[in-house]
This record gives sequence, C-alpha cells and structure tokens, in this order.
Amino acid sequence: MNRFIQLSLAFSFLFSIARTQSLDSLVQEALRNNSQVKAFDYQRDAAAYRAQALGALPPPTLGIEFSQVPLSTGNVVTGAVSNNVFFSQMFMLGGKLSAMSEVERRRGAVIGQNGASFQAQLRAKVKMTYYQLWLLDQQVEVQNRTLTLLGDLIQFMEPHVVTNRMRLADLLTIQAEAASERARLQEQMSRRTGLVSGLNALLARNDLSTPIITESSLPVNPPRSSELVLADQIRIANPQLVSMDRMKEMNEAMIKSAEKDLIPEVMIQGMIMRMPNGMVLTGGSRSAEAIQQSALGMPMQKTDWMYSIMASITLPFMPWSSARSSAKAQEMRVTNLGIDAEREAMQREMIAALREAMAKFMTADSLVLQYDAEILPLTKQSADAQTIAYQNGQVPITTVLDARRMELMKQDDYLMIVMARQMALVEIELMVGSPIRDK
Repeated sequence: MNRFIQLSLAFSFLFSIARTQSLDSLVQEALRNNSQVKAFDYQRDAAAYRAQALGALPPPTLGIEFSQVPLSTGNVVTGAVSNNVFFSQMFMLGGKLSAMSEVERRRGAVIGQNGASFQAQLRAKVKMTYYQLWLLDQQVEVQNRTLTLLGDLIQFMEPHVVTNRMRLADLLTIQAEAASERARLQEQMSRRTGLVSGLNALLARNDLSTPIITESSLPVNPPRSSELVLADQIRIANPQLVSMDRMKEMNEAMIKSAEKDLIPEVMIQGMIMRMPNGMVLTGGSRSAEAIQQSALGMPMQKTDWMYSIMASITLPFMPWSSARSSAKAQEMRVTNLGIDAEREAMQREMIAALREAMAKFMTADSLVLQYDAEILPLTKQSADAQTIAYQNGQVPITTVLDARRMELMKQDDYLMIVMARQMALVEIELMVGSPIRDK
C-alpha cells in the first residue's frame, strides 16, 4: 500500500509539472514558434544574398555575327563577307559595386532590428495577456471561495428555517446571491476561453487542447537601476530608436552609392573577324580582283583574319544627367534629418512614459503591501464577525451580504493592483527593450 501511495504521489507530481508552464517558458515558446519572427529572419537572410548578388559584375555578352551574306547562297559560313565573334564586359569603376552591396547589408540590419522590435512587442503582448489570464484565474478562485462560503451558510440556515428559528426570506436572499455569483463565474470562464485563445495565437500553437495554467503568485522583479539609468538605456537600446539609427545608416550608405553613380562606367568589347573570301575592301590589285570575282560569284580562296577592340564610357556627371545622382543623395540627407526629428520626439515621449510607468509601479507596489498588511485582513475579519453576529441573531442578513460584497470587492481591487504593478513592469521592459530583471 505504501508503494502504491508513493507511485501515486510521484505520478501526480509529474502530471502537475507537465501541465504547469512558467511565463518565461511561454515567452520563449512564442519567440521560437511565432511565424512573424521567422519571417524577419528570412527577410534578413534574403537581404544578405541580395548584397552578395549586387557585389558581382554585370554578366558579359558573347555574340556571333555572319555579316553580308548574299541571298543567292545558303552557306552563311563561306558565303558571308565576314564571320564575327565578339565579347563585351561592363566595368563599374570607383567602388560602385561595393557601395550597392553595402546598401543591401544595411537594409538587412534594418530588417534585423525591426525583427528585434517585433520580438520586444511580442514579449510584452504575451506577458500582458498572461497577466490578464492570471487576474481572471484569481478572480475565479475568489468566486469559488465565495460560493463555497455561501453554500455553507445555506446549509447552516436550512434546518433553522424548517424549525422557524430563521426567516425563509433570509434563506431565499442568500440563495439568490449564490445564483448571481454562479452566473458571474460562468461569465468569467467564458472570458477565460477568449484569453486562452488569444494567448495560443501568440504562441503559434496548433494544438489548442494543451491547457494553460497560470502560477498562483506572480514574481516581482523591480528595476535595479535608477530612472536616469533606465532613461539612458532607452536612448541607446530601445528597439524602435535603434531601428531608426539603422535606417539612418542605410540612408548614409545610399548617399555614398548615389555619389559613386557620378563615376563613369567603362564597356570593353573585343571582336574577332574571319573573312572566308578574303578582305574585299582593302587597296591594291588583289582587292580589285576580289571585287571582280565576288561580282561574278566566283569563290575566293584566301581567308583573312582580323580583330578589333572597342571601349566606351558613360558620362553620368554631365550637367543634364548628374541630377539623377545628386538629387537622390540630397533626398537621403533630408530623409535623415526627418528621422532625427522623429527620433528625438519619440525618445522624449518614451522617457515621459518611463517616468509614468515608474510612478505606477511604485504606487501599485506600495498599495499591494498595504492591502496585504491591513485592508484585506480587516475586511475579512469584518465579514466573519458580521456572519457570526447574524447567526446569533444580532444583525440582519443584508448586513452579512454587504460585508461579504465589501470583502469580495477589496479582494478584486487587490488583484487589479497586483496586475497593474506587473503591467507597469511590462511597459518599462518594452521601452528599455529587454527583460527588467537584467536591469
């Protein structure tokens, strides 16, 4: 029998572990499985490949030409005046390729930082939803305790009503209160289903049958650093502000690339010409003979070979073309000025929001201690005293109900304050850009 009890306890312990999942593990699950997080990773990798592609030279051109083939012949090899094979290659001078590649690398950094910003927001959403679910679970637990207490009171009153020691109206009042509490509990359970569905969506879970059980108490990790230190952390590490810095770096790379567009590009082309019937357009007696033979349709036996080299250069710095590059560079400079102004405004708002969140946290933390030490014990003692007084016939049933409602309301206020304290920490984490326990 002792062996059976030990196995039962071990199985229950393992089952509770399998079903209970901490908030940190839920956050890691969301970061690991969320499809949008993966999308940012793929986009960053794509930008790296695009940077590699832009760093390569344009493809060369290889061509073949059979020039001036008479309509009277079907042999394009021996009947043509010349058979030409040419090869050309465009060369982008002045580091143009590296400049364009750098733009895409910077774009990849912007995408990566946007992904980090999304992860911070996802972390905050998971925590906020979890805290709302925790609040609802605690309210459900309080509701169940209230129903249990009302049920005990009903059982106590029923035999006294039968013996006319208590009024039937009082019993009906308690039963109506219990029915109202059960309806409220049903509404809370419905809300819980909606919150669990939203949390499962954030976790990217396909198996919706896996339960989510919140912890009985929420760990409190107050900021270790002062408000000034956290404000400095926002300036240098807030994901949205850092994303703006990465955008500026990308625009600076685009400015350099636009400036390098004013550097000429060179096209080099080489050609080899084969004249199966000899060169017919050069001077000398042989040339006249070749023309006569060609006119008579007689074959010419001597084959000549020639080659040619051609180079061409673009002139992007010409006044009527340079604006394509200079105006683009100026556009990026003005865009960066706009980013600076927007970043300054956002930073000011975040620091103000940090002060507000810190004040919320300090106030809520102080109220939690006050509720634990004084308010909740006193309201419970008052409700218990009123219940005993009613059982002794000293107060009416409405006094007991009012005392129980007050106790329930104070417990609900306490839970709301605890959640407000946790929400303030989430707001601070979201602005700082990392979990608050690291600060």
